[in-house]
Amino acid sequence: MKLKSFLQFSAPSMLLMLALLAFPMGMTLWLSVRNCTPQLELVTIQQTGPFGAATVTSQRARVDATGRAVQQCRFVGLSYYRNILGLTKDPAETQALALSAGSEVPASDSHNEFIGALAFTLLYTLTTTPFILAGGLALALLMNQVTRRLKGLFIAASLLPFIITPVVGALAIKWLFRDDGLVPNLLQHLDIQVFWMAEAWSARLLIILYGIWHVTPFSFIVFYAGLQGVPQDSLEAARLDGASGWQQLRYVTLPHLAPLVVFVTLIHLMDAYRVFEPVLVLTRGAFTTSLQYLTYSVLLEENNPFKASAAAVLTLIGIGVLLIPLLRRTWREQRGSH
Repeated sequence: MKLKSFLQFSAPSMLLMLALLAFPMGMTLWLSVRNCTPQLELVTIQQTGPFGAATVTSQRARVDATGRAVQQCRFVGLSYYRNILGLTKDPAETQALALSAGSEVPASDSHNEFIGALAFTLLYTLTTTPFILAGGLALALLMNQVTRRLKGLFIAASLLPFIITPVVGALAIKWLFRDDGLVPNLLQHLDIQVFWMAEAWSARLLIILYGIWHVTPFSFIVFYAGLQGVPQDSLEAARLDGASGWQQLRYVTLPHLAPLVVFVTLIHLMDAYRVFEPVLVLTRGAFTTSLQYLTYSVLLEENNPFKASAAAVLTLIGIGVLLIPLLRRTWREQRGSH
């Protein structure tokens, strides 16, 4: 495809992505290097009560002619990034940043939260990816063996976890594994007692199991669509040459599905690195947290949108680092094909 034709074909999508993605990302980056504080002014209020009048002096935010609070903004550079990564050596700087933004002062060990969130996010991402690829491929291969009459029911049942919204799916997992839920009651009959929501390893395991259960249908439907395009003459030739089922899968089917494997991996890496809903529903940050939940907690609990913006930018950088090897491989394959 010529460059001019490619640009004409992709220009609408690129402009839409620029408006919906690039602009918010640019604003997030801009907020992460700034700090705004409301300007205060002293006001004298005359209060009248049953025991006489009194003059009270207090502070309030200064407002402009339109009634909006006047803020004073300054450039702080990478201060919030150093604070999140635990590179701020002076505790007074951390306290000053929090107080100047009008937020609560974080705990003294808050810099360790980013390392813990990053560790679990990488664990979740790298653990769920192979299971999702293998499970989706297995379901797709099984679908090819199902009769046409049962395929509709099979596809509907397989896609159900993916159709359910993440919060509802996480709630279903929580209700199944809570102390009075179905799974603990069944395990008690086997003299096995596990408090799934009260221990770190079990809470993390539930989040990982949820991720596999929720995303595997996506890889299944992609691989099943790809199987419909596998050259039947190549499979027939392999059969005539005496190739076993495993050899046909390895040397004919899997090479044909290789681009789809890269596609599913790219999509899942971007999605898994932003894991949020199961952490919020299952643990609410107890025992484990993720980078996306860390951004949420900084914004909600510390009430600091500038520090939360820095955490969001670091999350985007991590996604880019994860995707670089796959993107380089895809680029080389595309150049080699021409």
